[in-house]
Amino acid sequence: MPASRVYLSTIGRPLDPAEAAVPVLDRGFLFGDAVFETLRTAGGRPVAWGAHTARLRRSAAGIGLDLPWSDDELRAFVDLTHGETGNADSVVRIVVTRGVAPLMLDPRKALTPTLAVLAVPLDLPDEAGYARGLRARIVDVTRAPASALDPTFKTANYLPNIQALRQALAAGDDEAVLINPAGLVAEGATSNVFAVLNGVLFTPPVSDGILPGITRAAVLDLAGALAIPAHESSLHPFDLRAADEVFLTSSVRGPIAVTTLDGFPVAAGNEGPLTNKLRNAYQAALPGL
Repeated sequence: MPASRVYLSTIGRPLDPAEAAVPVLDRGFLFGDAVFETLRTAGGRPVAWGAHTARLRRSAAGIGLDLPWSDDELRAFVDLTHGETGNADSVVRIVVTRGVAPLMLDPRKALTPTLAVLAVPLDLPDEAGYARGLRARIVDVTRAPASALDPTFKTANYLPNIQALRQALAAGDDEAVLINPAGLVAEGATSNVFAVLNGVLFTPPVSDGILPGITRAAVLDLAGALAIPAHESSLHPFDLRAADEVFLTSSVRGPIAVTTLDGFPVAAGNEGPLTNKLRNAYQAALPGL
């Protein structure tokens, strides 16, 4: 039966998440002073492992957090934790906090990072769910400028994304699309954004304040292999509303269509042909990523 397990560096073994605890003085709990990665397994193997660990290390270096574990050690923790679940495949969250310190903002007092590796059952839409797609909404919450927090760092400071998603959910939608301070499309609350206009694929560039997603990069590579013209180019909200297709990418679901935007159908209101082609190509490529 599918199950969840978490490995904590403070305990040294996987256990039921309900039994796991971190100290209340851990800076990840107090301040969101942490970095993380979310990935999925395919055939029991972590997908795009090298890309995820590289981004985890970039994020940690960006906030001045030293990771004392090698990639091989992190992989061993992931394999152990996933293996303990009994799941065919899992969603895996790797979290590294700055660790326990006195109740003050000064990060220099934290000496030992805390590692948590959480594995939960992988629950994906079925084929009908992918064909039905998602309802998305362009929300009022803006993506924080790079001068506040570099958007290429994947940190635990997710409250703006949560506020954005709350707004979308309150309107009856599934995902939020955030705009940057210049009024350009940035990204989803938990995803990257793509649009198809006149047969050409577009996605916002990193310079527009996005987290460069690993699935986003894989889709751009697949588009090149399939001879689909693709550009990293700024998008305005009206571009999404006028698009022939819109889809989102994430490490768990892969590409998934947006069939309703701001309460109105995107084109015919179903998964478009390029989205379907890229989704199938991504699924076929998963074992090799």
